[in-house]
Amino acid sequence: MKGFKRLSYFVTIEGTTYTVNLDDRENQVEVDVDSRKLLIDMTCLNEGHTYSLLINNRSYTAVASVQGENREVSINGVSSIVDVEEEEQARLRSQVKSRNRSGGEQIKAPMPGRIVAVHAAVGDVVEAGKSVVVIEAMKMENELRTHSGGTIKEIRVREEETVNKNDILVLIQE
Repeated sequence: MKGFKRLSYFVTIEGTTYTVNLDDRENQVEVDVDSRKLLIDMTCLNEGHTYSLLINNRSYTAVASVQGENREVSINGVSSIVDVEEEEQARLRSQVKSRNRSGGEQIKAPMPGRIVAVHAAVGDVVEAGKSVVVIEAMKMENELRTHSGGTIKEIRVREEETVNKNDILVLIQE
């Protein structure tokens, strides 16, 4: 399939997570949802927010919007909050070595890379899910986030510094 790019996502709707693979083609998208394939004729109606979909000879109107950190999708007037995560991003997030050890957390590099940004300083109080370091690896920037809240005890890296897999980047004290 020369010229086609396959994109993979984890999509969560109303607490159920689906694996979604997309093959983008001219005015069509082949969607594979948990191994069920659909060929969707898709036309963008206005600036990327409203779409006309034709699925199995049935017509649908889909409207996508972003509400803060949430994405909302409405299909023929029925709305759902949707969480979408790229499969590669999910894989990297799962590889981040973050351990709670006697009242603290260690954030480790998931792979070799270069530190692009440090979003915290020693003494900062951070909440769970806060991005503290951005690492560039394989030409992709990846945010490393806290798994639990606490106070930044130590930052062992600087911007532009090269790190190895499993290097401890940040220590957080509960």
